[in-house]
Amino acid sequence: MREGVRFLALSILSLVIVILVGSSSLTVWFDRVAYDVLNQYYASVNYAASDVVLIDIDQASIDRFSGWPFDRSVHARAIDVLNSADVSSITYNVAFVGARGTLGAGDEQLMDAIKRSGRVVLPLIAENNQELKPLDKPELPGAILGHADLSLDEDAHLRRHYLYAGLGFPRWPSLSLASLYIYAPVKADDFSGLRTPYLHVGFSKLWSRDYELLLPFGLASFSDRVLRYPLWALLEGKIPVERIRNKAVFVGLNAPTVEDRLQVSSTDAFFSTEVHAFLFSTLNRGYTLSPSLSVWAVTLGVLATLCWSMVLARLPLGLRLLGLSMLLLLLSVPVWLLSFGYWLSIMPMLAGISSMSVILMFGRVLDFCVGIKKPQIN
Repeated sequence: MREGVRFLALSILSLVIVILVGSSSLTVWFDRVAYDVLNQYYASVNYAASDVVLIDIDQASIDRFSGWPFDRSVHARAIDVLNSADVSSITYNVAFVGARGTLGAGDEQLMDAIKRSGRVVLPLIAENNQELKPLDKPELPGAILGHADLSLDEDAHLRRHYLYAGLGFPRWPSLSLASLYIYAPVKADDFSGLRTPYLHVGFSKLWSRDYELLLPFGLASFSDRVLRYPLWALLEGKIPVERIRNKAVFVGLNAPTVEDRLQVSSTDAFFSTEVHAFLFSTLNRGYTLSPSLSVWAVTLGVLATLCWSMVLARLPLGLRLLGLSMLLLLLSVPVWLLSFGYWLSIMPMLAGISSMSVILMFGRVLDFCVGIKKPQIN
């Protein structure tokens, strides 16, 4: 009886550890490490990237067109060329903002090209608590806006993105999702992601995000395999039309002198347009990686700890084998969910199993030592 009460107390202590770990920054740190390892060695989808073409505003293009920023007539010509090639969508990842006063001839040409196309996606950015829209226009005929926000973690690595964001209320789709609205509207209405809790209690006056997703694995593979051309080749007619027809085209900077790369892992960094194009491709293929609420990880950790306690307890062999079988089944749940695009932390589960083992081992060692010190009665 006494042994059972003590074992129950130890089990409760382990469960408390599971709950504390599951709600602590330790789980966040562990998940980042686990994510980085998997991102290095595991590609969840084989990215041939047949749906995407990248047009790079590289250093050679910048040099040919008299430096950055270009006159906006250059961008207008690029949109016209893409439009004449019958591409499915044009995501132009250039923020046409800034104090320019009255619109010039290049601005008018750009707006006319966007209107003629009718399938251009432009980025919306926020600075100083203001949403900055392209060409300072509340509405731009022929264009759909998408937020270009790619938020970094505390260690300055990119691991997550948000399908919706905006000032005060997250009403703007991400650049990748907005592109999907043009390319495949039916697919754009079918998305997942971790909802933001504040939406249930009120609204923020600051930049707000919703539908959180982890960056899917395989960005490096995508960047290596995606079809891409420099902007100068597009404008000089060097790209065969059949290579870009019916494709989702992403145009953006690929010059380190103008834009910094985003660090995704310790060894890999990418330009923002590469990331947006990759996210579009994963959404189009129906693969997302959605984080789960911590309560599910804690629940899994509690169940795994209880099963492990059955294995360690002085129970009949059949019950101990049952506990072990259930534990192995629970350990496979995060891997199974990952194959369906859901990330479930295993840190609470590992904390419960290890704490139960250490505490019980310490207790038994202590009992052994006490037993040795007891005087022998003849």
